[in-house]
Amino acid sequence: MNKKESPLATKEFLENILSSIEGGVVTLDKNGRITTFNRSAEEITGFKAEEALDKECFLILRNDLCEEKCPLKESIETGKTCFNYEINITNKEGNKIPINITTSPLRTRDGEIIGVIENFRDLTKHKGLWGKLRQERNRAQQYLNIAAVIILAINDQGIVTLINKEGCDVLGYKEEEIVGKNWFDLCVPERIKKEVKDVFEKLMDGSNELVEYYENSILTKSGEERIIAWHNTRLKDEEGNIIGTLSSGKDITKRKQTEADLIRSERLASVGQLAASVAHEVNNPLAGILLYMKILLKKYAEKELQTEETETQLLKMERELEKTSRIIKNLLDFSRQSEPSIRPVKLNKIVESALFLVRNQINLENIKLEKKLDEQLPPVLADFDQIQQVLINIILNATQAMPNGGTLEITTSAAKGIEIGESTKDTVRIDIKDTGVGILGENMKKLFTPFFSTKKKGKGVGLGLSVVHGIIEQHKGKIEVDSEPNVGTTFTIYLGVSDEKKARNTGC
Repeated sequence: MNKKESPLATKEFLENILSSIEGGVVTLDKNGRITTFNRSAEEITGFKAEEALDKECFLILRNDLCEEKCPLKESIETGKTCFNYEINITNKEGNKIPINITTSPLRTRDGEIIGVIENFRDLTKHKGLWGKLRQERNRAQQYLNIAAVIILAINDQGIVTLINKEGCDVLGYKEEEIVGKNWFDLCVPERIKKEVKDVFEKLMDGSNELVEYYENSILTKSGEERIIAWHNTRLKDEEGNIIGTLSSGKDITKRKQTEADLIRSERLASVGQLAASVAHEVNNPLAGILLYMKILLKKYAEKELQTEETETQLLKMERELEKTSRIIKNLLDFSRQSEPSIRPVKLNKIVESALFLVRNQINLENIKLEKKLDEQLPPVLADFDQIQQVLINIILNATQAMPNGGTLEITTSAAKGIEIGESTKDTVRIDIKDTGVGILGENMKKLFTPFFSTKKKGKGVGLGLSVVHGIIEQHKGKIEVDSEPNVGTTFTIYLGVSDEKKARNTGC
């Protein structure tokens, strides 16, 4: 009795399994006729099992693949499974249904292929979800594309995973030419590649702090270098592991060039102001040299050249010529345009260099100079020439503010915990104080505005203090002014103490 019921029980058991499977299951004989058609297949196609059984599969699973390469024939001929291919079938009502289907050979116990088994699932819901995701992605991409800044994401291997239209426009590449490529190999100039890549790797392993803002050069497709100001953040996964960076960047190449031209023009203007006093200072030693030469020529005519006094006079001439040469060299160095070089420098040396150039101007105006320079100051991270230009500009302004003489006091000191922007820094401070005419209250707010000047017409175009302010901002420093009419003015500058490790961590 049990032996007779066993085949029936087995058949019912198999039918129950087929019915419970979530996904269509269809078996076909070697001629492509349907031999099994489960409940999910009915739901997906709209055909009942009795309508489908013994029918050729292309009548039920109507799709374009039947007219091309039939997976049934391929699987029977090769004995291999055709995995996860997508087709559109037409259901009983005539609607297109996207399905994912796998076709495998159906074998007997002896291994003979007697047909195939196909299992498939309806992708309609998945396609809808993918469609919505695609819409959301496209919308997000549109938001990124209308941003007037570069948006760039790089994974922990340095591979670009996202870039917006602005980024492509600046770099001159199409999106597909950048995404998936190594950022450092493609867009970082060779001369800084190793340094920038080393910094990035340390950012990824967490050994370096993230520099939220920095400026560096990138290389475009045409080989041109552009200067980009970056704002950055680290990207992390759900477990807090660093997986890359997200940056927004602004092309500041033109702005940098304008700033450089402005600094250059203001430097030349300062040279013009110094020229008269330097000419006067050079004239004195030259007059002395001329006098000594006349004396020597007279002695030569009288055959009295070889005397101790002659040697003394020659040595004096040599010293005066060296002094003259040094004055001219300093003036030429100051006027010469050079590439900005940010490095650790001693502020007192910059002060002494600036004073050497303006010393005679101070003397001509009958101004008493007082220096109070702290010799224990730490170095600052700065461009020597640009900070010298700042000091010369302020000192010249101070001399012009004291037409009847006065006192110019220059003080350097350490200042810890100074708030600059949103950060607090240890700084070196320099105060330049004069006893001049001072600045009216209504002019204080306009002091650093381009083309604003309190000087008489023809005495200045009002760019000096604007350039000063720009240079100090570039150095991530701070400048303050305190003034009282008819009492005097004090300019105070703060520059961050040099941290060479952080100085190197400024590139991507």
